[in-house]
Amino acid sequence: MCSIAGIVGGDLKSLKQMIDIQKHRAPDDVGYFKDDNVAIGMGRLKIIDLLSKNLCPRIEGDNVLAFNGEIYNFIEIKKKLSKYYNFETSSDTEVLLKCWKHYGLNFFSHLNGMFAFAIYDKKNQKILLGRDIAGEKPLYYYYDDKNFIFSSEAKAIHKIKKLFFQESKFYSNFQHCLGTTLYKNLYELPAAHYLEYCIRTNKIKIVEYWKFKKQKINIKTALEELDFLLKDSIKIRLRGDVKMGLYLSEGIDSNLLSTFHNFYKKFYFNDEKNWKKNFFMNIKRIVYHLDFPVGSLSSYPLWKLAEIASKHVKVVISGEGADEIFGGYVRYLPIALQWQTEKKFPSYKYFFSKHYDNYLSYFARITSRNKSGIDFVEKELKKYFIMFEDPINAMGFADFKLVMPSLLQMGDRMSSAFGIENRCPYLDKRIIEFGFSLPPELKINLFEQKVLIRQLCKKKRIFNSLTTEKKGLSIKFNQWFKKKDWDRKYYMKVLDNEWRNIYL
Repeated sequence: MCSIAGIVGGDLKSLKQMIDIQKHRAPDDVGYFKDDNVAIGMGRLKIIDLLSKNLCPRIEGDNVLAFNGEIYNFIEIKKKLSKYYNFETSSDTEVLLKCWKHYGLNFFSHLNGMFAFAIYDKKNQKILLGRDIAGEKPLYYYYDDKNFIFSSEAKAIHKIKKLFFQESKFYSNFQHCLGTTLYKNLYELPAAHYLEYCIRTNKIKIVEYWKFKKQKINIKTALEELDFLLKDSIKIRLRGDVKMGLYLSEGIDSNLLSTFHNFYKKFYFNDEKNWKKNFFMNIKRIVYHLDFPVGSLSSYPLWKLAEIASKHVKVVISGEGADEIFGGYVRYLPIALQWQTEKKFPSYKYFFSKHYDNYLSYFARITSRNKSGIDFVEKELKKYFIMFEDPINAMGFADFKLVMPSLLQMGDRMSSAFGIENRCPYLDKRIIEFGFSLPPELKINLFEQKVLIRQLCKKKRIFNSLTTEKKGLSIKFNQWFKKKDWDRKYYMKVLDNEWRNIYL
């Protein structure tokens, strides 16, 4: 967990303000670089290589790297590059910069990690911004005809630049920001994309460097393959020189992760406790750290978990991504059951279809947080539905692209508020590609979700979690105010008002 910031043509005073306002996510080190073209800063949370210098930022000749995140396979990359380069440190930061030097823009295909970084290429007068394929690490940029500024958190840009509010159709329908934000000219670099900025011309180019390609899955060995992938995913996420813990719930995702390693500490949130008073004591700080409101009741539980974990560890492992990748959400079931019924009784499809328009329209109505915006939501979902032959994988991948970013925003901001890092084994690049290539029957079978995950739980003799009703990390907010359980309008009103008071 680190912070990065940069201002083209900027001054050190402004840059230091940007890094200083993000010091919660990077309490261990800070450093700056400035020349006639750009000012770049970085704050560091030390996890890998606690002693080496010249890592914050990393400067090698005409190249400067400011880096937030972890390259989990840095040891394997380093072995390959050792034939060509001498390494001064044992960090993944140095490996990332040399990987770019060696492979150019093709280096993204070699990376397995969570990252947001900026590389300044003085010789070619360019800045490269990059973000991991799931979007675990945040990266914002301000761009107009005169300015180019970037940072890990939007509040850092807000600190030095007057920003003007704008309405967001995506925000009003999905209850979080994606791509565009609630400020004019302030954007979030999309996951799995890089941005090239030319200093000479003040032009930007944004490229999607990773696109999902379906793999061939051997159904007979799928269970063993998932077992191996999870084991290795956790193994490489445990690389570091600090203590690590696990966010543990009653669900199967985190309980399965707990079987692969004896974690130093495990942290659990008790949602039966009445948290109302403490919630309102902390809501201003939570909204401040979020940057933008998120219509999920998970922010507060994640805040409390991070608060507790920060007293014991610097890194936590958590189960984000399993529901999207392996078919875990209850709201997938109506469409999954409809599809499975039509497959079993194809001659009756005409009668079944009288009850709904199509899978896409049905899912748009389930997904939309705004009744007047269902057509907009359907348009956003459509490009992901046409990628798959079945609606089960389509729903999961659409959530992976459009909804999961809000969960990762909360996970990153709540952990960073307390100076700890959140790592997600299910979001390993290999598991993402494997999971969305699975046949739908290994995800949902009638009322059973995450079929393959459940099979692995049984193999590892985890049984209690298999009978627990699926529920998200949440608080009883609606019960406090006698609202309907599914309705988030009042919750969003509270968050939106707090955000406006802080930032507008």
